[in-house]
Amino acid sequence: MTNISRIIITAALSAGLLLPSVHAAEESISAQAKKVFAERQDAVIWISVVAKISFQAEGGKEAVNIPDREQKSEALGTFIDSTGMVVTALSSIDPSREFSGREVRTRDGVVKIEANAIFKEVRVIMPDGTEIPADIVMRDIDLDLAFLRIKSGAKEAKGVEFKSVDLKSAASVNVSDDVVTISRNDEVLNRVASVARGQITSVTKKPREFLRATGATLGCPTFTPDGKLVGLAVTRTVRGKSSQTVIIPAADVLEIAEQARAAKPAAEEKVKKVTEPAEEK
Repeated sequence: MTNISRIIITAALSAGLLLPSVHAAEESISAQAKKVFAERQDAVIWISVVAKISFQAEGGKEAVNIPDREQKSEALGTFIDSTGMVVTALSSIDPSREFSGREVRTRDGVVKIEANAIFKEVRVIMPDGTEIPADIVMRDIDLDLAFLRIKSGAKEAKGVEFKSVDLKSAASVNVSDDVVTISRNDEVLNRVASVARGQITSVTKKPREFLRATGATLGCPTFTPDGKLVGLAVTRTVRGKSSQTVIIPAADVLEIAEQARAAKPAAEEKVKKVTEPAEEK
């Protein structure tokens, strides 16, 4: 090797020109993430709910009366078909889950609190700010999923195109695989869409499959870099243990979604709850 050749190689190394595979891979993932963001950002929306929470207290020597309360909250959700069906994390819209199962020690003994939420108003906030009335048609307590349907007869829904993710276009992933999550900022930042690149950090197979990924956001979809759906982020809760944000695989969400599509809107007291809270196994 001549001195000139050595000088050229040294200069190239200093400039990073001899690491094309690393730079190309990084640029490729970045380009793929931008494409996923451009194609899927409008599938993620905000949901506004007003819930009436009622309480029951058991235990103790004397009856404990806890007055009902109303609470307004917002959460992120994802359109899963072009008719306006939305899926979200139940825990993010149902405030009663924060109180149910709590035990409070009083001078008369331990009192266990159970709570129930009746949704008085549900609205989907579109990317352009339009608020469209919706119904909650199904809740799955174990998987922490809630399914909403746009009220097709609502004047706000006329002429609106609902861009959605495809639950059938699913991907299998493993630990350390790259993923892309689409979410949306809150009202402070004008509800603009956002994207986060991350990696799968763990895969749990029992009692069922759950994934953990950096960047996962409740109610929002996570994709592979080539745009296939990995799943939806929810809260995994086991009584007596701290909760975790996990991703439910798209195939599992699809299974419950098929039931939700056939469900009819009903009074909230009668909204179908398909499973009970998980116990530690």
